Amino acid sequence: MLKLKPINFIYNPYSAVFPKMEAEILSEIRDAEKKADDIIGRAKREKEAILQEAARNSSKLLASKEEEIKKLQEKKIMEFRDKSRLVKDEKIAEGKSTARQTKAKAEKNIAKAVEFVMKKFDEMV
Repeated sequence: MLKLKPINFIYNPYSAVFPKMEAEILSEIRDAEKKADDIIGRAKREKEAILQEAARNSSKLLASKEEEIKKLQEKKIMEFRDKSRLVKDEKIAEGKSTARQTKAKAEKNIAKAVEFVMKKFDEMV
C-alpha cells in the first residue's frame, strides 16, 4: 500500500494574489501601534507633569494655610495679652482703692485707738 505524507501547510489562495496588500496592511498596523505607543507615552508624561504640579500646588497651599494659622494664633495671643493686661490693671486699681479706703479708715480711727490704749493703760496703773 502506498503511504502519503501529510501536508503541513494551509493553502491560502489570496496570499499569492495579494502579497503586496498584506505588506501594506502589516505596515499600517505597525504604524498604528507606534502612534498608539506615542500617545500612551505622551499621556504618561502629561500625567506625571499634572501630578508634580498638583504636589507643588498642595505644598504651596499647605504653607499658605500654615502661615495663616500662625498669624491667627499670634493675633489671638495678642488679644489675650491685652485682655489680661486690662484685667490686671483693673485688679490693681481695685486693690489701690481698697488700700486707700482702709488707710483712710485707719487714720480716722487713730484718735479713737490712742484714746482706747490710754484708757486701758490708765486702768492698769
